[in-house]
Amino acid sequence: MGTMVRMASAAPRDATLRPPARVCYRATRFSKTVQARSLESGSERARRADAIDWRIEPVRVALVVMPFAAVDRPNLAVGLLKAALRREGIDCEVKYLNLTFWRLLGSAAWATMAGRLPMTALGGEWAFSQAFYGERFSTWESYEREVLEDPLWGVVKADRGAIRAARAAAPGFLRLALESCDWGRYDLVGFTSTFEQTLASLGLARLIRRRYPHVLLAVGGANFEAGMGRPYVEGFDFLDFVSTGEADVSFPALCRNLRAVKAGESRRLEVPPGFLHRRNGSRPAGRGPMVRLDRLPTPDFDDYFRAARRASRGRAPRAGEPGRPWLMLEASRGCWWGAKSHCTFCGLNGSTMRFRAKDWRRVVAESDELLARYGAMPLQFTDNILSMAYFDDLLPFWASRPGEGEKFFEIKANLRRRQVELLHAAGVRDVQPGIESFCDDTLRLMQKGASAAQNVALLRWCAELGIKPAWNVLFGFPGEPAAAYERNLRIMSQIPHLRPPKSCALIRLDRFSPNFADWRGRGFTAIEPLPAYRHVYPFDEAQLVELAYFFRYRQPGLDEAVRRGYALERRRREWWARYESGSQGELAAKPHWQGGYVLVDRRFDRPRRARRLSPRALALLLACDGPAGRRQALARAGAMLDGGDRRGAGRELRRLVAEGAVAEIGSKLITLALLPAPEQLSERPPPGLSAARRA
Repeated sequence: MGTMVRMASAAPRDATLRPPARVCYRATRFSKTVQARSLESGSERARRADAIDWRIEPVRVALVVMPFAAVDRPNLAVGLLKAALRREGIDCEVKYLNLTFWRLLGSAAWATMAGRLPMTALGGEWAFSQAFYGERFSTWESYEREVLEDPLWGVVKADRGAIRAARAAAPGFLRLALESCDWGRYDLVGFTSTFEQTLASLGLARLIRRRYPHVLLAVGGANFEAGMGRPYVEGFDFLDFVSTGEADVSFPALCRNLRAVKAGESRRLEVPPGFLHRRNGSRPAGRGPMVRLDRLPTPDFDDYFRAARRASRGRAPRAGEPGRPWLMLEASRGCWWGAKSHCTFCGLNGSTMRFRAKDWRRVVAESDELLARYGAMPLQFTDNILSMAYFDDLLPFWASRPGEGEKFFEIKANLRRRQVELLHAAGVRDVQPGIESFCDDTLRLMQKGASAAQNVALLRWCAELGIKPAWNVLFGFPGEPAAAYERNLRIMSQIPHLRPPKSCALIRLDRFSPNFADWRGRGFTAIEPLPAYRHVYPFDEAQLVELAYFFRYRQPGLDEAVRRGYALERRRREWWARYESGSQGELAAKPHWQGGYVLVDRRFDRPRRARRLSPRALALLLACDGPAGRRQALARAGAMLDGGDRRGAGRELRRLVAEGAVAEIGSKLITLALLPAPEQLSERPPPGLSAARRA
């Protein structure tokens, strides 16, 4: 769950748990009355039916999505679990209570809490921790002083009001959530928790247990992955099950076993592998089975769209709100690059790195089914990385269909132009390419498997094709050279016409990352959970270390890294402000009305200029469309030029570099100016070029 399709690490296979007394009693009573009724005559059974209905009710399950899950998309994890339970004939409803809190809190404060706040402040968790514990160990003053004002991991003053508003709204929301339905009609209520949903989930779970003690309670999701789940089963006695891994198989199995108890077929509730529970909470948990993705059902999002329609009634549709939703799908799990070379800062796929991808035909069928059911809307694929095999089948198929809808994928940055063009033809309009630096030394420290020149090329191709890349710059790696900051700043200053990064940030130390696993060997010292955890949980240090995902650290030269990094962030903010206002300018090779092409440079931080491009200059820009060494670039350009125009190509290349139309990054050259589309070059062939094509 949360992924409660990441519900939990398992109990041993023979682990069992006695259900609450009421469940045992009903199951026993039912089995005895079946025997008695088999001896009755028809008339006796009819008279008894008038007096009492002996039929046992089916198992009913509720899955709950609490704040601060995104409100503009259904939750894929619970959608998959609901569909899996429906396949088993088990009743399941999904409660999107995050939508209720969105309405209660207001869209502005919600946007801050769910979108702008750094996760390291745990602002959403703190707001609901106050509702759960009161001010026993944390007050606003201490939280602000020790967390929000932290120079590295804090929150700007303009955003702090949203946290106070969430804290004020949390108690009333929990009471409203408790009264929103008859929770007693469910046999099991499960909560999904990824990012900041844990304390809100615990708050409602405790209220349900107090009023309906017979209801079984489960939590799962990325916040409980692997060993992180143990402090919860030990510290919150109202939780019956904590899932610490994928739950696509284990959670339906648990519900089937519960049904067997209710039907009198079993006296004990067998707990399948994949769960911690109160009987095994202090023992190492086993792993539940990993699912074959092609065997998963199509997710069921009916409950989300019903709730979203109610929540957005009377409101104009806005991005990030339920009136303009995305459809969530997955084509793969794990990371094929991480299995080969785990990026050192990445803590994703803690126990599920192995890459698994669906058959491309299944992806097509599933996306078509969801679009037919819920209407045309963008598709957001949750994959950590796009399968390269899809460039041979899935993407060409989508590209062959007219009117293909918009899609989002995470991709690797070292794609080729042809692959990016295929993404666009297949309807992909948003990507997250994993661009984290423009310094090759830093990229090697990260084990990214891409070069700075490839990162720049991808950004420019996206701009030419109309694809929006979401990317960041990370700094502060132990061993990162001081020159890395100057290189990043120089490249950022050359490409203000391209889409800016969403942040320039000091690296976090995340659980499951190689940096965390070998923190001493990688140059970190004095690691400990971020201070926010002490304001959310009244646990000792050992428990906080076990449940925390974010850690702070020291390293040699950290203060200087932060100082240099803030210069990058200042540049990014200026860049982003210009980009949002449309005043970032342009750098492009454009057709001239008199024939040929002109280089237009209107980047916001330099003098405006334009000049006619000679055939040599245009050929060199095309030759450096992708990263190229100097000799390679000259050879490519020479192949496009008539013999007489090849002379002076080296001098022209130096001029293009001096103008900033071409960048020299390490040993590679890469064009920065947006280039004419291939069809433009075909319709208006440049004079003097015998083969105006991209290399």
